[in-house]
Amino acid sequence: MKHFSQYPLNFNSPLVEETSGAIWLKRALILWAILWIAVSVKSIVQPEKKSVFPCFADSSINWWADRSLYDNDIQKTGYRYSPTFALAFTPFAILPPSMGGILWSALNIGLLVFALRLLIKEIFPGDWSKFQEACFLILCLAGCTRAIWSAQSNSLVFALAVFAVVSLKKERWWAAAFILAAAVHIKLWPVALALLLMARFPRQLALRFTAACALLVIPPFFTRPFPVVIQQYQDWYALLTGPYRTLRQAGLRDAYTIAEHFGTYVDDRVYTLLQLGLAGLALLWCLRLAKVCNSTETYFTGALTTWVCWQLLVGPGTERLTFLLAAPLASWALIVSYKERCHPLLASIAWLMLIPLGTGSVERLLLPVADWSPAILPLGIIPLMVWQTVYIESRADLHRANQNRERTSLQNQDPLWAA
Repeated sequence: MKHFSQYPLNFNSPLVEETSGAIWLKRALILWAILWIAVSVKSIVQPEKKSVFPCFADSSINWWADRSLYDNDIQKTGYRYSPTFALAFTPFAILPPSMGGILWSALNIGLLVFALRLLIKEIFPGDWSKFQEACFLILCLAGCTRAIWSAQSNSLVFALAVFAVVSLKKERWWAAAFILAAAVHIKLWPVALALLLMARFPRQLALRFTAACALLVIPPFFTRPFPVVIQQYQDWYALLTGPYRTLRQAGLRDAYTIAEHFGTYVDDRVYTLLQLGLAGLALLWCLRLAKVCNSTETYFTGALTTWVCWQLLVGPGTERLTFLLAAPLASWALIVSYKERCHPLLASIAWLMLIPLGTGSVERLLLPVADWSPAILPLGIIPLMVWQTVYIESRADLHRANQNRERTSLQNQDPLWAA
């Protein structure tokens, strides 16, 4: 009688594993589709509740009516993005609010899921099974739902960042430049990622990115009178450099939040120095990545993680919903930590703090017994940063050790070396 393991359809069979992985991947994608259906129902029943879609739509309407996008005392939309984004949002704004919200959510969810799968296929180092990809998509769903539910643009910005990195990997320099520029015209802070990548690809990216940013300023001038467009850009600049720049809102979650809730006063000038200092460290780390990483995949993963960690810890305008950016990278770290047995406890702590423990409901639940609970989200960035450093350095050490062993083996086998 043959042993059970000799049959091809046991639980350890590659065929069964592949089939099971495909089933789980399909289930993960169905869960994302269910999220879109739920958000669509919300857009029909409560199109304006806990949603920034009305802000985007109203600002697009204001654009075509030659009203200031940034006079929030009159319009009260809270719009902070570029005139180019207000123009680009027109196809959604001209539709009924429910239909516009449904299509906007479909765009964000579709591009985000596509970007997450691209991370698995093109960026993350190592081989991933379909089951691991399914786990990754489900973990990301847990961390992205709250931002997608409010129709935020953060999922779109993250997807564009991934597309830009994939384009860089494939040496499609102009595509990467325009995609990064598009992200910057939605929210300014992706410029930090562009600067980190330009340090690695200065000749290929610097001038192209600058030109792309300048070219994306132009489309609004074809749609409205020149003086009106100039005034819109002046109002946008005034908003970004005026009192709003240093205004602390209740929803912000960053290193300043940590200081506030642990009784440390931080002067604005000192905080600016902290931001610049950590930006310098992020730049140095990305330059080191270019030297120690044995693959482009590891480098780009490290660069993405470094940008996200800097933005969420000390970047401008980091709100609770901005932490959608951390969900894919924390989920990647969690899966890889168990797959490669690289400090899984540290990665688990990062994932727990950034996703389930960082939700508003958990924060409010903990607030009576732990008044520092609003600091959980930014504190969760620290173990993610540490894990990333340890992981990449350990991979670099392992690669060097393997190279040394191969070199020694060749020396022992080659008679010329022996002579």
